[in-house]
Formats: sequence, structure tokens, C-alpha cells
Amino acid sequence: MNVSINQTSPSLSFIDRITKEREEKDEKLASGKRINTAADDAAGLQIANRLTSQINGYQQLSVNSQDQINVNNVQSGQLASISDGLQRAKELSVQSGSPLNDSSAIQGELDQITEQINTIAGEALDDPNFLSGLDASDPNAAQAAINNAFETLNVTASSLGAETNALESQFATYETSRVNVSESRSRIEDTDFAETASEQQKLDTLLQATIITKKDSEARKGLLINQLI
Repeated sequence: MNVSINQTSPSLSFIDRITKEREEKDEKLASGKRINTAADDAAGLQIANRLTSQINGYQQLSVNSQDQINVNNVQSGQLASISDGLQRAKELSVQSGSPLNDSSAIQGELDQITEQINTIAGEALDDPNFLSGLDASDPNAAQAAINNAFETLNVTASSLGAETNALESQFATYETSRVNVSESRSRIEDTDFAETASEQQKLDTLLQATIITKKDSEARKGLLINQLI
């Protein structure tokens, strides 16, 4: 009697399938992704990629808004410095009206303040000649020039503050949208660790049982062959 022992048994093919499925579970647990390739879920992968594009867009919008907020904050600091300088110039112009004060010394400080303010204004307001006409010998004219400068400064500061508030609101909206879309993508592509680990454990048990059954079957075949020989 001829007996063939080189045939692939159904149990071996089943073991291969279980092993492959277990490896897929391992990959999902290791990557944290339920969808690693289109073979896992082609439609889900397409949706996840579209959501990723949206997330990247919101993230860039957030970065752009924050960059402009930072620029505005720098400009706001410059305006504050100009305001401080104007306040000191106003004090000096009032002092210059007193005959007891040294007008030449006051004029020297007014000139210094004017130079400092115009240097900053050249950067913050694009106006290197923002302040002029501060003459210690003419307190009224100096105070009028300072008041005009204050009015211009206040308008600019108010506009800048409103723009910054709007940007901060936009930033918050972009970040909220980014988080919400990220959560939606996570529900689609991320691994459910509890579920996947449970499925993996079931596969381990099934694989071990199948291997044991396979070994028992091979042992019985060997016994039968020995009897036939």
C-alpha cells in the first residue's frame, strides 16, 4: 500500500491564516492605528487622509494667526515705549514754563526723547518724523505737538488691539476645529486597544489549540504508518 505523507493538511492552512491575522493585530497594537494600509480599510483610509489634510490646514492657519499676534505684540510694546516717551516729554514741556527751570537742560532731554520716539516710530508706524516741534522756549506749542502725537498713537493702539483680539479669536477657532477633526480621524483610524488585545488573545488561544490538534493528528498518522509498515 502506498501512503503519501507530503500533503498540506487543512489545519496547516488554518494555522497560517491565524498567524497572519495575529501579525496584523500586532501591527495595529504597535502602530496604534487600526488602518495601516488600504487593505485594512480602503474607504476609511481615504476619509482619514482627507481629515489629515484638513488638520494640517487648520494647523497652518493657527500658526499664521499666532505669528501675526506675535508681530502685533511687538508693535504694541513699541507703542507703549512711545507713549512713555510722550508722557515724559509732556512733563518736561510743563516744567519748561517755569522760570526756575533750566530750559537748555530741558531742551536737551526733549531732543533726546524726540530722537528715541522717532526711531521707534520709524519701525512701529513707518514714520521716522512722528514727533517734532518740541521747543522748551514755547511750552504751549510743545504740548500741542505732544497731544497730537498722543491722539495718533491712541488711534493706532486701539486699531492694533482690535486686530489682535480678532486674531486671538481666529486662533481659538482654528485650534478648536483642529482638535475636533483630529478626534474624528482618531475614531476612524486609531486602534481600539482593549478590543484588539482581546481579539489577539482569542487568536493566541485558537492558534495554540490548533497547533496541539495538528500535533496529535501527525502523531496518529505516524502511528498508522508504523502499523501499516
